[in-house]
Amino acid sequence: MKGVVFDVQRFTTHDGPGIRTTVFFKGCTARCGWCHNPESLSDRPEIQYYADRCLHCAKCSALCHTGAHRMDETGRHVFDRGSCVSCGLCAGECFSNALVLCGRETDLEEILRQTLDDKAYYDQSGGGVTLSGGEPVLQGDFCEALLKRLKDVNIHTCLQTAGFYPYAFLERLLPWLDLVMYDVKGLSGVIYSEHIHANMRTAVKNLRRLDENGVPIVVRTPCIAGVNDSPDEIEAIAGLLSELSNLWYYQLIPYHGLGKVKSDTLGKAFKAYGTPSKEHLRELERLAARHVRVHDSRGDVCYA
Repeated sequence: MKGVVFDVQRFTTHDGPGIRTTVFFKGCTARCGWCHNPESLSDRPEIQYYADRCLHCAKCSALCHTGAHRMDETGRHVFDRGSCVSCGLCAGECFSNALVLCGRETDLEEILRQTLDDKAYYDQSGGGVTLSGGEPVLQGDFCEALLKRLKDVNIHTCLQTAGFYPYAFLERLLPWLDLVMYDVKGLSGVIYSEHIHANMRTAVKNLRRLDENGVPIVVRTPCIAGVNDSPDEIEAIAGLLSELSNLWYYQLIPYHGLGKVKSDTLGKAFKAYGTPSKEHLRELERLAARHVRVHDSRGDVCYA
């Protein structure tokens, strides 16, 4: 049983209740322009290149059998991504960490060892383990096996998802989930065609079917200035959520540009978006609270 992950973060506090360990899976069905985890988009390992760390020692060029790494006439390192197969040999020998292998194939027992280490903290804080990404459900066999083992030892489980896939992908995981954190990025078609590149109707349909299953749901909307932060858009989302029977709360998350550095290291284009002001975000939260229970962007204030 193998899975491809790019990070396992311990002591996270914003990925569900209590103290948690979050497992980040590679692979995603959307291409959101504002993605803060661009390393999650591909389902394969990738090489991140931090040019400012490079010492131009030429070790990578000597190791690379595809010619992806070479030294130019001035003795400086040049990385040809088109020739790279992400074998990771260069990253293993780069002592300055200018080259980092992002994503690795791992087995179930390794992930279990990392997640079970903090069980005492989960038990005391009401925390647990969260599967995130990317889109975790795309690695359904691995996720299902992991969730089953976690529930065998009574660990709270949570899934973060956006719903752009056949419902059967999610349905198979529900018997072993205590909470689903579901992103609703907007309801206007233009947002999906220009910024997300995924099917809005599929995500909404899957949300409704998820609600029928009875698993508690937290819905989150990443708020992007000039894209989905209009009062009409947020009120439309809140109106949809008011129809749900198992919504725990709704949360608006302000955009941040932390994905730029990671996009640069992966050689991917980065589009800058704007962040709504704190005052505007509070107004949107109060607007949504007319329809549903809302936690503020810090997660510590609830609008009844």
